[in-house]
Amino acid sequence: MTSIRIQKQREHWFQQGFKNLLVWFFVYLVIGPFLETVPYAEKILDLFLTVLLVSALAAMSESRKLMTVASGILLASVVLIWLRSSDVFAPKLDVSNMMLAAFLTLLAYSFSKYLFRIREVTPNAVCAALCLYLVVGMLWGALYAVLESIVPGSFSGSILTDAGSLRDKAHHLQYFSYVTLSTLGYGDITPQTRGAAALCQTEAILGQFLTVALVARLVGIQVAQETTRSS
Repeated sequence: MTSIRIQKQREHWFQQGFKNLLVWFFVYLVIGPFLETVPYAEKILDLFLTVLLVSALAAMSESRKLMTVASGILLASVVLIWLRSSDVFAPKLDVSNMMLAAFLTLLAYSFSKYLFRIREVTPNAVCAALCLYLVVGMLWGALYAVLESIVPGSFSGSILTDAGSLRDKAHHLQYFSYVTLSTLGYGDITPQTRGAAALCQTEAILGQFLTVALVARLVGIQVAQETTRSS
């Protein structure tokens, strides 16, 4: 009975996992930036990011081996984030974003498998599609930050010039990633090297393909459901 109860609790948590993750994405991406004038704003933002990443891990539905690998990478990433936040660890290379990019890659893989395995459109499935889109944007933001740390000057723009540290630039590059993913192209940040341009064009192409693929997948499942019900 105890094992059945635990299994039901896990299933309930997973069913709510993408909804919880979507809430924390909103908190981190929308509410977080408005707290920049609040004392300890950076630490609050790092706390939001930590909870977001843990919620993302809880939403994964893969094998135990992959979950173990993802948990190890997440632990290393969170430790590096808080060491950086405490000014204990400030390497020239953005190691924390390297680990973050690795973890987000596993998330994108797991969420993609889930979305192309489901046979019914539910609120959780819609939330999963949105979370996958946001994870991809965050992944490219981390890649941009890593590239900027390896090749300084890969990106330029007034808001990057005013940024005081690589950490501040990473926040702005995260914003730039979502602008590129959605192909808005405001022009306030621009790539300055061939490597940066390659990453940008890849993300723009992926953003268009991902949007079409996700919409087509959900619509296709919905049509199949309606056909089955009417037959």
